[in-house]
Amino acid sequence: VVARRAAVQLTETFKDGMANWGTGGKPYPPGWSKHPEGYVRPGLLAFYMPSMTFRDYRLEFFGQIENESMGWVVRAHDPQNYYAMKVSVIEPGLRPIIAIEHYPVVRGKKGHGVRTPLNVMVHNNTPVLVAVAVEGNRFTASIEGQQVDAWTDDAPQSGGVGFFSEAGAHARLYWMRLSKNQDFLGR
Repeated sequence: VVARRAAVQLTETFKDGMANWGTGGKPYPPGWSKHPEGYVRPGLLAFYMPSMTFRDYRLEFFGQIENESMGWVVRAHDPQNYYAMKVSVIEPGLRPIIAIEHYPVVRGKKGHGVRTPLNVMVHNNTPVLVAVAVEGNRFTASIEGQQVDAWTDDAPQSGGVGFFSEAGAHARLYWMRLSKNQDFLGR
């Protein structure tokens, strides 16, 4: 009981490959690549295996859209069941206009998605800090510390995190941090 309630913070910098991502002994998941400058480019959906039994947590990552969108998942059970999110460029330029989208995937089928254009200042070719808090049936997303979306959903009550790039989309992922039980009792 005490171990389940203890504070946990896991960080991934991708410097030593991706052994925690279920790669089956390969250095990177299918479609993923590492750039000499230290970031990875996500490919097919890959899960951060130490997170797969987590319930309530906060995911933070530093990433950049190179082309079209940057995608991640929360409450993932397997490649057929998860809650997907992505930030997409809806109007390119020096200060692109972006939107956030979230949708469930159940038994491999994409459910109803909600897409919200954002009033967040981002610059082309510049990474941003994205955070998602998952607590019970409530999801809260922020970009650069500014809350951009919040909703409730009857998604599964547990499951891990992961990242993906859709066909034609390219993104950079510099690091990610996952924390849970960060309240007074957990610490």
